[in-house]
Amino acid sequence: MDDVTRVVLIGFSGTGKTTVARLLADRLGWDRYDTDEELEREFGMTIPEVFAQRGESAFREVEREQLARALSGDRVVVATGGGAVVDPAAWGSELLGKPGTLVVALDADPATMVDRLRRQQAEEGAAVERPMLAGSDPQGRIEDLKSRRQDAYDRAAITLVVDNVPAAFVADEIAGILAQGEASAGPAVRLPAPSGTSEIYVAPGAAADVGTLTRTRWPKARRAWIVSDANVGELHGDSVVASLSGAGFDTRYRAVAPGEGSKSLATAGELYDWMLDGAIERGDVVIALGGGVVGDLAGFVAATVLRGVGFVQVPTSLLAMVDASVGGKTGINHRAGKNLIGAFYQPPVVIVDPRYLATLPPRSLVEGWAEVIKHAIIQPSTPGGERGDLRRVLVRNAKQLTSLSEPATTYVIRRNVALKAGVVEADEREAGLRAYLNFGHTLGHAIEAADYRYLHGEAVAVGMQAAIRIAFDLGLVPIEEVARLDRLVAKYELPASVEVDPDTVMRLLVSDKKRVAGSQRWVLPMAGGGVTIREGVVEETIRRALDAVRSGTVAGTTRLAH
Repeated sequence: MDDVTRVVLIGFSGTGKTTVARLLADRLGWDRYDTDEELEREFGMTIPEVFAQRGESAFREVEREQLARALSGDRVVVATGGGAVVDPAAWGSELLGKPGTLVVALDADPATMVDRLRRQQAEEGAAVERPMLAGSDPQGRIEDLKSRRQDAYDRAAITLVVDNVPAAFVADEIAGILAQGEASAGPAVRLPAPSGTSEIYVAPGAAADVGTLTRTRWPKARRAWIVSDANVGELHGDSVVASLSGAGFDTRYRAVAPGEGSKSLATAGELYDWMLDGAIERGDVVIALGGGVVGDLAGFVAATVLRGVGFVQVPTSLLAMVDASVGGKTGINHRAGKNLIGAFYQPPVVIVDPRYLATLPPRSLVEGWAEVIKHAIIQPSTPGGERGDLRRVLVRNAKQLTSLSEPATTYVIRRNVALKAGVVEADEREAGLRAYLNFGHTLGHAIEAADYRYLHGEAVAVGMQAAIRIAFDLGLVPIEEVARLDRLVAKYELPASVEVDPDTVMRLLVSDKKRVAGSQRWVLPMAGGGVTIREGVVEETIRRALDAVRSGTVAGTTRLAH
């Protein structure tokens, strides 16, 4: 984000704004400005004393003056007071709305803030008053005041969740956000796996560098075989062809029919004929330009034609960006179920351009949030579990994400890619940890394959809601967790129910490729966060969960009947 010359940190007291501002300023080589420190210097007394002697209105007036002074220069990190952004005037074009200013909110649970404020008070000495800690219920007071201020905090360009996250890590995250603008800066994530290494580029406008990045990886390649679908090709095919041709590739292009029906042996055979009749060589490169269907299909063909050729994923859907393009799974469908024929084949290059999302049909964009939510639920059980609560990141940034605002969109995509890459690096072949990525997919795949009325993400969203009901039925989670997932799914406008034939769904479960020794493996949420794998879930329990999501009784207010 080369246009950002000022970073402003907002949030409630105890979220670490002062410490993060100092660390970030040092990291960037910028100036630091703390409005509370400057106010205390100007008034010659502590903030609580200013409130007591001068009143809040006088304090807020001087606070706005301090904010304007802080934002008058460039290359500065500003830490604000907890209430500085509540006044709508603070968001004017000369203050927080000033061009070149990135507003980052730091968010923490009230219990975390109470603990931090108490530690700060202990460090400063008993003589320093902390009004938020006065009385018998400081946490309740903080919860109430924070909820009244939350709309103001949610106006930030991006919110980072800082519970149990070191301040140095938060500063690094913000510095990373400032640097996430160009693919030329290098891969956002590097995924080393036993079968090969993927370099994953995530940046707005990254698709313009498809030719350059492909040529860098395969300097002697002659031809690039672009596989897309008719819808995506009409929007982006010409620009990708031009980028690859500009890098010296002899480009060949073919579009398949949109939709899950193209993930078939018949379509794969047509692509084999096209490539082999065109004298494809092992030094050539296949480019998958499209969503998950194109990525899976083209990846399977790239893995198997001539026993494997070069392969680049250029995902154009949110679902493909955060999930299908990362990890090396390729495959086609069979009448017995989804993805039953395939291969593990790591793409050496993955190029994720979030700007492509603006061209998606609304339904296709919405379905992608299901995989993002899936990652948020499993995060505590993954190698990336220490990076801050991704579920709360989705809650706090919902407005920014559903409107595809930057930098929140690119940041969350990068978080999701890094999470999946960490899982795949630890378990490429799904011997253990990688199975967690199947949360919501067991019933989801069966629902999707029942008649392909529902998009993959829609089916997974309902599959997650069914899975957490199974977890509740088994005593793994309280009812509050069911309701919390329901709210998150609804916030991203994903479906809460489906119309499917239950017997068809149950029959398709039997052919699920994830069965082990004839037993169905279920990825189920646990109380306190994360997921576990359970086998031996009885049919009655599965049917109860399926009936719940078929009937739309997904509010999560009563225990499933036995």
